[in-house]
Amino acid sequence: MKYLSAAVPPCPGTIKSIYDDFIVEELPLYPFSGAGDHTLVEIEKSGISTFEALRRMCVALSFPERDVGFAGQKDARGRTRQWFSFEHCPTERFAGLDVPKVKILRTTKHGNKLKRGHLAGNRFTIVLRDVAQENAKHAQATLEILKKRGIPNWYDTQRFGRRLDTARLGLCLIRNDLEGYFRVLLGEPDRMLDPGTFEARKAYADGKLDEALNLWPRNANIERMALIAVKETGPGEKALRRVQQKLKLLHVSAAQSLLFNRCLERRFDELDRVWDGDLCEKENGAKFTVENAAAEQPRADALEISPTGPIFGTKMMEPKGRELELEQAVLTEAELTPESFDIGKGLSQKGDRRPYRFIARELSCAFVDGALTLGFTLPKGCYATVLLKEITKGEDVDLTFGNDD
Repeated sequence: MKYLSAAVPPCPGTIKSIYDDFIVEELPLYPFSGAGDHTLVEIEKSGISTFEALRRMCVALSFPERDVGFAGQKDARGRTRQWFSFEHCPTERFAGLDVPKVKILRTTKHGNKLKRGHLAGNRFTIVLRDVAQENAKHAQATLEILKKRGIPNWYDTQRFGRRLDTARLGLCLIRNDLEGYFRVLLGEPDRMLDPGTFEARKAYADGKLDEALNLWPRNANIERMALIAVKETGPGEKALRRVQQKLKLLHVSAAQSLLFNRCLERRFDELDRVWDGDLCEKENGAKFTVENAAAEQPRADALEISPTGPIFGTKMMEPKGRELELEQAVLTEAELTPESFDIGKGLSQKGDRRPYRFIARELSCAFVDGALTLGFTLPKGCYATVLLKEITKGEDVDLTFGNDD
């Protein structure tokens, strides 16, 4: 990952007491009306995922999970606040509700179910500990650069899986290379893996499918189910149908993210400069084609607009000029075309645009007794880890807060 603040020395630090040193508060997209068939509940959770919090609440209420909505997924690591909507569930049922690791903060009413993406962003409070006093000024210098130029809108490493294979699986699906898909999913042994998984993948790579099935750990449900399907029908369409659809969609999405990152890498030095033909995004999300870059640059300098890059798909808005050439070059190198994303199998992608930078609002920084406390608000879909890595210049920051795609 390239750093916009590469000229500034690093400010190393650690996140020790993870719950209290990483706090996230979800910001709703719109005010709740106070009336309607849906009870809106704000919770604070720690040490469990959004899905686990939802499950525990529904068990305690004897309430069906399908009638619950939420806007963003929050990771288990940290202390996080978010909203859920419960359809036709009286507010009084939440009074005194006792759910381990879940605290009910407040309730209200609204006319609609919360849906994924219905959030404005997230507010973060992060504490880096073991920070040397002489390095604290480096953090402040980095933040001054980011305040002025914005923050590179990388998809961070957690988007691509522990083996960094999620995007490669997606590229195989987009290219209709199903043999390659199962080779990545089940083969490609790597000594960095635990011994059992390494031997299972090696057996698959050697064509010993029965041996591979015996070697895969019992809790590797995805791999075992896929391997059984390949054994029965071969690494083709029939086996692919038995892989969970949401998993395949995740793989395709990761491939789109990887291609965006490749475009951002090429545009990196000018991510805050406007080019003729750019598709720029306003703060409200509206996009427009730049006809006169010089005339629009002052708005980019004021952080009012930002150039966008591609989330490739069959109906994605295309830029013109240099940016179009850049995007076409990335697609060509990946041996893809826009039509490649008409994948079929329920996996086709229309595409979208994503700003090449994001803006951190309400940005603050305080240093006391070796602890650097950062406060900021990010738009949805942006990675807090990218901001942290700009400060620490370290790739070992591994938290997923702010990933609300």
